[in-house]
Amino acid sequence: MRVPASQVVRVITLCIATVTTTSCSDNNTDLTREPVIRPVKLITLLPTSDVEKTSYPAVVNAAQFSELSFQVAGLIEKIAVVEAQQVNKGDLIARLDQRDFQSQLDSARSQFQNADDEYQRAIRLSEEDAIANSVLEQRRSNRDVARAQLDSAEKALQDTLINAPFSGAVVQVPVRERQNVPAGQLVAAIMGHGALEVTIDVPARVIAESQQMEDNSTFVILSAAPDNRIEATFKEANLLADTASQTYGVTFMFEPPANLVILPGMNATVESSGTRRREKMGAERISVPLSAIVTNGSGKYVWVVDQDSMVVSKRVVTVADGIGETAVVTEGLTIGDTIATAGASFLADGMQVRPWVE
Repeated sequence: MRVPASQVVRVITLCIATVTTTSCSDNNTDLTREPVIRPVKLITLLPTSDVEKTSYPAVVNAAQFSELSFQVAGLIEKIAVVEAQQVNKGDLIARLDQRDFQSQLDSARSQFQNADDEYQRAIRLSEEDAIANSVLEQRRSNRDVARAQLDSAEKALQDTLINAPFSGAVVQVPVRERQNVPAGQLVAAIMGHGALEVTIDVPARVIAESQQMEDNSTFVILSAAPDNRIEATFKEANLLADTASQTYGVTFMFEPPANLVILPGMNATVESSGTRRREKMGAERISVPLSAIVTNGSGKYVWVVDQDSMVVSKRVVTVADGIGETAVVTEGLTIGDTIATAGASFLADGMQVRPWVE
């Protein structure tokens, strides 16, 4: 069947009109589609408290800790403790086979006795002018040498014993009985009861500004028990900076609470806070979360939100050096400004936002 040409033209015209209408309809839909409003977390700025807090990672150590070893080589005859055993000061930890050391002591004692007898005889002869002074001096020298050898033998015998230097718990016994050990090899490690300590690495800037702070307080927070804040006191500081990190080691001591078992090696955070002296405060300081600050090259900025239109705009800020989860802005913001925190890196000038409801 043959279709007239006029009918074909009519169909083609109808298809073109349909496509055109659909396209226009789509374009109109795009033009009228509402812009996407991004949800962001917002905060309204308040003045920074005079109290400044910093936190540092740390590892718990025993305030009293000693690695024990024999000062002489020998065969271990007895190990009197096991790991985790409680000991009192003076308790026997380990003993070497003493037979050779006892023999050496007996020999040294005999030699000293003979040398002393010879010296005493020389003194009597010297009083009768029956002996030269040089002979007297020689016998006195022999007596002194024998005395030194006796002292050395007595110390060697004493060094075959290891006793607890303080009351505490045995934490390590890496040797066994009937084992030959050289002088200085670790035989046992013991930690004392009571106080523990933590050491943190403090940047040079914090050390330099320490005189600006007063009413300092320090707390230890264990990773295993984050709800417990344990008060700590300053013990010592290393006055030489680490060559790699340019930080200074500062050690604090604390007493473990009765309701917690705290052992060396546990991870902790040391939180230090203090009040900055008013004369050192300078310009108004505003604290903002680090997540609100965006870095662009060498500059820093935040997104300020207009409360009426909920439109964001970029605001360049000056940020003071600091450590922690917040930063102190000294220029660029005022009290009462509303800024975006979470999601700030995905914003652009003129974008409309809405509060992020968790």
